Amino acid sequence: MTNFPKTAPQITVQKHLSPPFPLTCEEIPGFFIIPRVGEKATFAFYDNPAHVLTGIHTLRCTHEAEIHGITCVLVENNYQDTDGNTTQTTNFIRRTETHISHIAQMSTQNGLFQFSSFLDDGFLENYGFGDDNIGSEIAQITKGVVTLVTDSKFSVAKHECQDIFGRYNVTIGMQCYDTVAMLTLWEEGIATIIYLDKNGRTVLFRRYNRIDWSYGRYGENWEEKLPNSEVIYINAEKYVHWYDCIGDYSLSL
Repeated sequence: MTNFPKTAPQITVQKHLSPPFPLTCEEIPGFFIIPRVGEKATFAFYDNPAHVLTGIHTLRCTHEAEIHGITCVLVENNYQDTDGNTTQTTNFIRRTETHISHIAQMSTQNGLFQFSSFLDDGFLENYGFGDDNIGSEIAQITKGVVTLVTDSKFSVAKHECQDIFGRYNVTIGMQCYDTVAMLTLWEEGIATIIYLDKNGRTVLFRRYNRIDWSYGRYGENWEEKLPNSEVIYINAEKYVHWYDCIGDYSLSL
């Protein structure tokens, strides 16, 4: 845990006047790692409102695998929070010439080994994306599905989608990156914005919750829970910034 600062470095995001550049992104969205044997990555969570370190994911792509006849890569994922609690999961990721998608996951919960795949009920709700779980596109271009109306308001043509909407200079600490911004929206009320550089690598990952997301679990809406967090609007619905993720790639650890 010592490699990442306990408080997030200063982050600024400034809109670029130039149009977005086309992007080849081979990473698993939100995981900071390319699903290729030998790849490694580490990234940290910084939660609002204090922007303090809450946990770190360490990932390794260790083996090729085959699940239900589908060739994929085994990605070990070890998570440790700041109290020292650890969770280990293994994800099986398919990488084709055009898309990245989740095929299966295994973990141990309460001493019980569990395995689930895209054939199991509920798996695609958490890990699936695109028609028939085709996944996230590797060649990313602006498709016009997501439109930035103002600095904080988006118009989105589909209930679940992924699209590049702009170009931004992202500064983390003393380092500045030229990036494109990609918004991903899920029907259940989750939105993420990932800022990716010309190498297709994640510089900054931001998570937003629709104000009523998981209300039954938290007992209050997200505007009440994080009243001072940034707010964006997607098709006039309010989403609240929950946390940032920063990887060893952009912190040069």
